[in-house]
Amino acid sequence: MVELPMFGLEIGVAIALMGWYLCAKPEYALFFYGLALGFPDFAFPLGTAINIRLDDLLIVLFLIRSFIFTPAPLFARQRKILGSQLLLLLFCLFSAAVESARGIPPPAYETAKMIGCAAIILALPRVLQSERRLRFLIAGLTCGGIALGIQIAQRLGASSANIHANFQEYKNAATFATWNPNTLGQAAVLAVFAAALGGIANSRSRAGRLIWPCLAFGFALIPAFLFVRGTTLSLASGFLLFLMLSRRWKWVMAFLLVCGFAVILARASNRDLFDGATRVDLSTGDGLSHRLDRWAVAIDVIRAKPFVGEGFGQEWVYLSGIGSEGRAHNSYLTVWIELGIGGVALLLAVVYQFALAGLTLYRQPQFQAQGALLLALIFTICLDGFGLPTLYWEKLPTISMAIAVAWIGICQRKSAEAATGAERMPYFASPVQYSRGRTPMIQDIRPRIIPQN
Repeated sequence: MVELPMFGLEIGVAIALMGWYLCAKPEYALFFYGLALGFPDFAFPLGTAINIRLDDLLIVLFLIRSFIFTPAPLFARQRKILGSQLLLLLFCLFSAAVESARGIPPPAYETAKMIGCAAIILALPRVLQSERRLRFLIAGLTCGGIALGIQIAQRLGASSANIHANFQEYKNAATFATWNPNTLGQAAVLAVFAAALGGIANSRSRAGRLIWPCLAFGFALIPAFLFVRGTTLSLASGFLLFLMLSRRWKWVMAFLLVCGFAVILARASNRDLFDGATRVDLSTGDGLSHRLDRWAVAIDVIRAKPFVGEGFGQEWVYLSGIGSEGRAHNSYLTVWIELGIGGVALLLAVVYQFALAGLTLYRQPQFQAQGALLLALIFTICLDGFGLPTLYWEKLPTISMAIAVAWIGICQRKSAEAATGAERMPYFASPVQYSRGRTPMIQDIRPRIIPQN
């Protein structure tokens, strides 16, 4: 009985030492962060609707680290993106405060999602400030994506034969306990984005130019074979946009061949599931999971309060109260229902800042691939937002966007270092000035120190 407190003390000291080591070496923490995202069922329930995962604890560690070690200042483009996201956050917090004062506070799950996404936005760009750290995160996300695919195959193999009767049942059987079926598509988008970043970061090696695109193709097939239809179309469109903007025409042909092969394989493996998933009537909305009916109800709600909305987190509370079959399943309609037209304007401002940053990088020849990838990412997320609440405080899309903000800073830091090196180049590389008797001044050759923490 006396040994138990001592054992707890030893565990506490070990955890504290591990936390301090990960703060001092954040690249290893970033690897574990990406890897932990591939194990969603490894979670600790906090109440009935909230789950705490290892990646959530690492985000808290990153926030603590930003106070212990002062990170390098963010660049102007990063500050504009984060500023637009912060305005949307403050708008949601103000709406939640008003609702609480009226006696109808938002659901705890919606509030927890918003706080978690805000922590990701604040933490990742401040810790992910070098290409070395980005490589560790990419490695972790890649391992997590592979682990996710293996677990999905195991879950489908352990399920009963009844799941083959309907593609919705098939998709539900592959879903983890703490996720919904649409989260599988969001995880695939994050994994494809990480693989594309790996391909750009390792484009100098022949193996890197082959392995990373193959990984991206493989991750993109996960939602296709699980019949997550909206995300599959959005991901395919974004993938094709990236290849076309990058002018990689051979890979465009390879991608189209892979898409055709995937369609043939999916139809041959189970024709009933494939026919059920592809049977869509746009005139009646049949086959769209009642999306048109839900959008019609959402539009009627918006017409009633187009400017102020029903309040943050009140979408399902209000829609279920008037007899709707479910949520709007549309990011833009959801924001309009809850926050009014002001919230939609702030959401579109976030999208505009991302698109502008991507265009700025794309216009620079040395960062054309990076800019094309950012444009493809925001295009994919926005397109997916028409069928799902992807843009509105969803964890995995928020991680993708936070990594994109960090990637923008890494590119701008490289550009600043290249410009500084070009200014010093004559004093280090040109012997002509020495032959003419000119001695470089100290201020000419003094290097510019750029903090890396």
